[in-house]
Amino acid sequence: MQYFEYPPARQVLDDSVDRYLADGVHYRDLLKIRERITSWDDWPHAWAHFAREAEQRGDALLGAGHKLTAAANFVRSSIYYHFAQYFQHYHPELKRELHGHKNRVFMRGAHLLNSPVQRVVFPFRGIQIAGHLRLPAGVTNPPVAICVGGADTTKEDYFTFTDLCIERGIATFAFDGPGQGETAFEMLLIQDFEACIAAAIDYLETREEIDANRIGIVGRSMGGYFAPKAASVEPRLKALACWGVMYDREDMPTKTGIYAATGLAMSGTETLAEAVEFFKSWTLEGHVQNIKCPVFVTHGGLDSLPIEKANRFVRELANGAEVMNWDDSGHCCHDRSHIMRPAIADFLKKHL
Repeated sequence: MQYFEYPPARQVLDDSVDRYLADGVHYRDLLKIRERITSWDDWPHAWAHFAREAEQRGDALLGAGHKLTAAANFVRSSIYYHFAQYFQHYHPELKRELHGHKNRVFMRGAHLLNSPVQRVVFPFRGIQIAGHLRLPAGVTNPPVAICVGGADTTKEDYFTFTDLCIERGIATFAFDGPGQGETAFEMLLIQDFEACIAAAIDYLETREEIDANRIGIVGRSMGGYFAPKAASVEPRLKALACWGVMYDREDMPTKTGIYAATGLAMSGTETLAEAVEFFKSWTLEGHVQNIKCPVFVTHGGLDSLPIEKANRFVRELANGAEVMNWDDSGHCCHDRSHIMRPAIADFLKKHL
């Protein structure tokens, strides 16, 4: 795979502080992780060190009978392993090892929660897609929100958002699609990701615990392409939340560093030119008008995904959208997570 020089590791960490905190990294841990990172060689080991510490705390707490606090530490450990592995495109064996720890330790905490996470699988084109189904305790036949990640968002790091849904009586189903998370080791990115979303809905319709007539979808980052594309062809989706909008990939020829390496790794292409060819057909043009369900959009004016494209998406919707944008916010509005994430959950509660 073509090599791309990454920006300095600390710069990358500093640029994403808002995301780390919103996804469950503790502030003190983040400061200490930063101290340990002086180069990209340090990156996975610094994050993994604090992942191990969190898991060890979870063990001690579980032994003392404090299962909820233990669960929180196991989940936090998983999130740290996630960030340890998510840029390791040039070290595939290390990435796989860290990803395995991420999955393993998450499930150690999953069953200890008051609203546990169930690991399930559903068939898709010859493989089994892994997902996390979470049902709100004490709620009969709840609606469900499908949580679709992006280039480096997986089912595990959707956890803090699923908490918001659970609090509102909404079940959640987060899964790793082709090119994402653990599925990427079996199937790379495909052109028709919406087919995988349809397979996820097929699976949810087999679960008697939920109301399959009230299924919504949230798409984060690149998921802000996958989810609206699915909503344009899938009448079983009753609400759509775009956590950032990826209208197209016209920007692919200009990508460098981490963004370019991620695009190549997800698509299985070897050069930027091949990746440009792979992504050139990606556009929501001609699809947006077919979305009939209620839509929520949040986007930042400083996002690398142009806000002009997000505004175009809203203009082309047949029935408009609820919009929560900030001109001075970055990618996926992580710096406004305390406002935007509950707003998405409230939108789902209102429309499902």
